[in-house]
Amino acid sequence: MADSPLRVIGHLRSCFREKFGTPRQPLLVPGATASLTIAREHLPEHSLDGLGLFSHVWLLSYFHLNTNKMVRPKIHPPRLKGKSVGLFASRSPHRPSPIGLSLAKLVRVEGHTIHLSGIDLVDGTPILDVKPYIPEWDSVPHASSGWLKDAPFPTLKVSFAAKALKDVAAAQKRLKLKGLKATLSDILSQDLRNSRDKSQNKDGLELGFFLYDFDVHFHVVGRTATVLELQTGNVMHKKERRVPPKAVGLR
Repeated sequence: MADSPLRVIGHLRSCFREKFGTPRQPLLVPGATASLTIAREHLPEHSLDGLGLFSHVWLLSYFHLNTNKMVRPKIHPPRLKGKSVGLFASRSPHRPSPIGLSLAKLVRVEGHTIHLSGIDLVDGTPILDVKPYIPEWDSVPHASSGWLKDAPFPTLKVSFAAKALKDVAAAQKRLKLKGLKATLSDILSQDLRNSRDKSQNKDGLELGFFLYDFDVHFHVVGRTATVLELQTGNVMHKKERRVPPKAVGLR
């Protein structure tokens, strides 16, 4: 492997600016947008020919923001509420080879750039490959979902404070977006909090994450997440979550 490093074909430009707030699975947030410009060395004018005929694509990515120094054989998925499962029975990003697999909706191919939605990857993610999704081969209607069928993902109701509604309208106008309220509802309904972090799960604790060019502030009381406001002009904090460690074996 040292003689044949994986090659990065481009870096994703995603609406998600940090790990917190990014969906844990693809297509959970249909309004989550991203774009991928293919590096010129891969001759995108030729290599992208025909891709626009497909509705969805697989993205193979590198989990560049991982900071774990060791990989454990068992992990604690959020939906298991503290119980553990084997690493390879999960989609945890903390793996011996930190490679991700995401299914995304292909919006359009424009020149050297692929426009996507339903994304679950943070801005700047190195993309290793793009493959078309082929329903005849990639879909297994009666496949088993393993332990997931007995562990439904915790969901929240989502509401918006009056200030947040004004901020959403302003952001849509500024960024020329549509459906931002629905996108925020889809993100927060999945309960972003770490179920094992008691401090993060205190009722009424104000939390935030960066999306597009704003900082989303919200709190959770009971089973309802309320968007409080969208702040612009903020500098991202918790720098360690956003500056990737040195990538090894990538070109």
